Amino acid sequence: MNKSLNYKMSGVILGLYTLLGLFSMGSFWGLHSVSKMGEGWMICFSFGFSEFMLSDYSFCLMFDVYSCSFSAVVCFISMWVMVYSGFYMAHELHIRRFSYLVLLFVLSMNLLIYNPSMISLMVGWDGLGVISYLLVAYYMDSNSSAAASLTVFSNRVGDVMFIIFISILALNFDLEWYSLDGDFSSVLLMCLSWSMLLGSLTKSAQFPFVAWLPAAMAAPTPVSALVHSSTLVTAGVYMLIRFHSILGISALVCLCFLCLGTFFIAGLGGLVEMDIKKVVALSTLSQVSLMMFALSLGFPNLALFHLLVHAFFKALMFMTVGCLMYCSAGTQDIRLLSNLTSKLPLTSGWMSVSFMCLCGLPFMSGFYSKDLVVEAAIGNSVALGVNVAVLATVMLTAAYSSRVLFLLFSEQEVGLSTSHYSETSPYLVFSMCGLGTSAFLGGYAVQSLLLGSKDYFNVSVLLKNSILVCLVLGVSLGYVFSFMNSGSLKWKWFPKLQGFVSTLFYMSMMSGWWVGSRSCSFISNLVIKFEDFWVLNSFWYKGVGNVADYLGFMFRESYAKELNFLVFSISVWVVMAGLFSVLNDWKLLSEVTALARDLF
Repeated sequence: MNKSLNYKMSGVILGLYTLLGLFSMGSFWGLHSVSKMGEGWMICFSFGFSEFMLSDYSFCLMFDVYSCSFSAVVCFISMWVMVYSGFYMAHELHIRRFSYLVLLFVLSMNLLIYNPSMISLMVGWDGLGVISYLLVAYYMDSNSSAAASLTVFSNRVGDVMFIIFISILALNFDLEWYSLDGDFSSVLLMCLSWSMLLGSLTKSAQFPFVAWLPAAMAAPTPVSALVHSSTLVTAGVYMLIRFHSILGISALVCLCFLCLGTFFIAGLGGLVEMDIKKVVALSTLSQVSLMMFALSLGFPNLALFHLLVHAFFKALMFMTVGCLMYCSAGTQDIRLLSNLTSKLPLTSGWMSVSFMCLCGLPFMSGFYSKDLVVEAAIGNSVALGVNVAVLATVMLTAAYSSRVLFLLFSEQEVGLSTSHYSETSPYLVFSMCGLGTSAFLGGYAVQSLLLGSKDYFNVSVLLKNSILVCLVLGVSLGYVFSFMNSGSLKWKWFPKLQGFVSTLFYMSMMSGWWVGSRSCSFISNLVIKFEDFWVLNSFWYKGVGNVADYLGFMFRESYAKELNFLVFSISVWVVMAGLFSVLNDWKLLSEVTALARDLF
C-alpha cells in the first residue's frame, strides 16, 4: 500500500474517530444530565421546518436514560471499531467507501434511538436493513451476495410487521409513541403487541428467524463487530424495551419460551461448531435471547443493562477473532488454530477476557448483568421448569466458551504458522486495549449509571451457589467436548450430532429457505394473480374499458347528428383553407415571376 493511500486511510479513520468520540461524549453527558433529573424524565427537542415547506413539519429528538445510554455505547464501540478497521482493512482500496457506509449505519441506528416519531423510526429501521445489505455484500462475491440477500429479505418480514404496527397507531393514536397512554382495547392491544413482537424477533434473529445471523458472517469482521454488538441485532431488543408496556400476557409468555428455545439451539450449536466465527455468532443469539428473556419477565431495565454490557465484550470478542483470522491467512477452523498464547499474546489475553465476560465469571462485566437476569428468573416465583432451563443455559454458555479457549490455547502444533505476523500495528493495539478496558470495567460503570446501588432481588445462598455450580459444570463439559472427535476421544455419533446441531436443528433451512424463498414465491404469485385478474381483467378491461365503451356509445347515440354536422363543417373549413392557401401561393408566384422578368 503506497504512502498516499496510507495517509488517506489515516485521515478518514482519524476524522471518524473524532466524530464518533464527540457523539459518544455528548450522549454520556446527556445520560448524566437526565439521570440526575430522576426516573421517568425525558427531554424533547423539536425543530420546525414550516418556512421551507408547504406544510408544517417538525423533527423531534428525545433524550432519556434509554436513548442516551444506548447511543453512547453505540458511538463508543463504533469509534473503536473504526480504529480497528485501520488494521483489518489496511489493504482495502476503497476504505473511504467502507468508512462512509459504517458511518451511515451508525447514523441510522441513532435515528432509531433518538427519534420519537414512528415515521422517523421507520426510516432508521429500514436504513439499518438497506445499509446492512451493502456491508454484508461488501466483497461482491457470490457467497457474500447470497448472505446479504438472505439478511435483507429475512428482515423484510420484520419491516412488514413494523409497518402494520405504525399503521395501527396512525389509525387509532398519535404517531408520537411517548403520547400513548396505555388505554387500549383487548383486540387492539393484541394486534399491537404481536406485530411489534414478530418484527423485533425477526430483526434480532430469534426463533424461528435464526438463519440470517450466521449468514451475515460474510461481512468484514469490523462490520460483524458492529452488527452483533450494538446495531442491527440489538435494534429489535431496543424496540421491545421501548414498547414493553403494550406487550400483552400472551405475547410475553410466547416470548419467554421462544427465547429459551433460541438459547438452547445456539448453545448446543456453539458446543459442537468448529468455525470460530460462527461460534461467536451463535453466542450473540444466546445473549440476545437472554435480553429478551429478561423482557418477558417484566424487567426492561435489566434487558437494557445486559444489552449495554454485552456490546462491550462482544465487540472485543470479534476484534480478537478477526485478528486471529487475519494472522492465520483467513483460517476459521478451531482445530487448525492452536498454541495461541505464544504466537499472539495480546490477542489471546483479550480473547480470554471477552470469553470470561461471556460466561459471567465473578468480577467480569458480564457477571454484573447476567447474574441479575438469572436471579430475576430463579428468585421471582417463576415456574420450576423455567428456572432449570435458565440454569442450563448458564452451563451451556460456560461450556462452549471454555471449549473454544481450551482448543485455542492447547500446545499441540497442528495449526498454521502465524509467526510472519505480529501485533505491532498501532491500530490493533490501541483499539484492543481501549475496548478491552471498557469490556473489563464496563459492567460496574453501567450498573452505577443505570441501576444505582439498590438491590433488585433477594436470593437465597443456595440459589446463588447453584449459579456457580452451573459455571463449574459448564467448564468441565467444555473440557470434555474440546477432545471430542479427536484421537483421544472419538465418538461415532458426534459427526451426526454435529451435522444436525450446526444447522440449528434445521432451522436455517426452514427459516432461510422455506420462510424466505417460499414466502417470496407465494407473495410474487399473489401479486401476479392480483394484477392479472383483478387489476387488468376485472378493473381495467372489464371495468374501466366497459365504462369507456358504454360512454362512447351513449355519446354517439345522443349526439350523432350534431357530431356528423360538426365533422362535415370542420372538413369544409379545412378544404377552403387549403384552397385559399394554394391561391395565395399562386398569386405570390405570379408576382415574383413578373418582378424577375422586369429585372432581367
